[in-house]
Amino acid sequence: MIRISDIIKMSNASPQAKRETKPIIKETEKAEIPNAIKASESSKAESLSLYTKGISLLAQTFHKAKNEEDITTAPILEFSKNLVEEALADDGDYLLKLYEGHYEKEYLPYHSVNVGFLAVEIGIWSGFNKSELMELSISGLLHDIGMAKIENMVYKDSKLRNNERNLVKQHPESSMQILKKLGCLSQDGLNAVRSHHFKGSRDKFAEILSLADIYEAITHVRPYKQAKTAHQAIAEIIDKEALNFQPSILKVFVNNIGIYPAGSWVKLSTGEVGLVTGVNKGYPLRPKVSIIFNHSGERNKKVKFLDFMSETYFYIEGPLDIDELEKLKSKWEERNEHLQALN
Repeated sequence: MIRISDIIKMSNASPQAKRETKPIIKETEKAEIPNAIKASESSKAESLSLYTKGISLLAQTFHKAKNEEDITTAPILEFSKNLVEEALADDGDYLLKLYEGHYEKEYLPYHSVNVGFLAVEIGIWSGFNKSELMELSISGLLHDIGMAKIENMVYKDSKLRNNERNLVKQHPESSMQILKKLGCLSQDGLNAVRSHHFKGSRDKFAEILSLADIYEAITHVRPYKQAKTAHQAIAEIIDKEALNFQPSILKVFVNNIGIYPAGSWVKLSTGEVGLVTGVNKGYPLRPKVSIIFNHSGERNKKVKFLDFMSETYFYIEGPLDIDELEKLKSKWEERNEHLQALN
């Protein structure tokens, strides 16, 4: 069995340890936090616009597939090109944050765009060229197009019947056949779509698509399950899925997305709670953290920013689960309401 610790040992990273040296803490105003995640307001707006266009495009594409209408590939190819260029220019930091939390009505379009974004990021980390990244992008965006005709099963909040489960199991083959007719993927891309749920040995291209699909699904809410934290998702993948991936793929994924990915909430040894605003590639246990809540659970007036690459005093005790985070936020909201009532 491969464990998270095994993956970490494959990198140059080592677990954080307590060291009794005086910490150097840089304080930043809340308004400066966006700088900590390496993105200007304009680039964020552009990325959000691209993401929104992707959702709209995929919703239209799945609608056409459901009704057996002709699908025009030109807009999909153009979007994929823009996605890859944005990911290469952005260094991945903001794109990874962008897909987190964006789930409203339609599962398939959101899931598909998210998988497309994440697959491209993993491809970049793996050293794929631009042509290969385009294949990954299109494969990720359209890997579930075979689900279009049975999308009602995606939103079902009860257990699937046997005939429904069999239909769902057929969707990778259905997706591959649709994409084969569209002619927008090479054989590598078609094979990846066909085998993204396959358990066993696959090529690197297929493994990247599968890893993006699994991670995305675990970290987002579905009608029949709650979302899990990024940390829990990584642990689950390594515990239950590790044998289906080459260790090198898992190493690349963990080293770049981090044990505590951007957007994760973590508890520090001081009792404080922080938001992970960036990762240090190759050092999955040493992220960049903005400390939002103090040890008493009160929100800091000034946000402390820690980069665990240089921090030698504090250390991360572990992730904050969703229930703990909601309690903390609720406590803060109640305190604000009380203060407002007094005023």
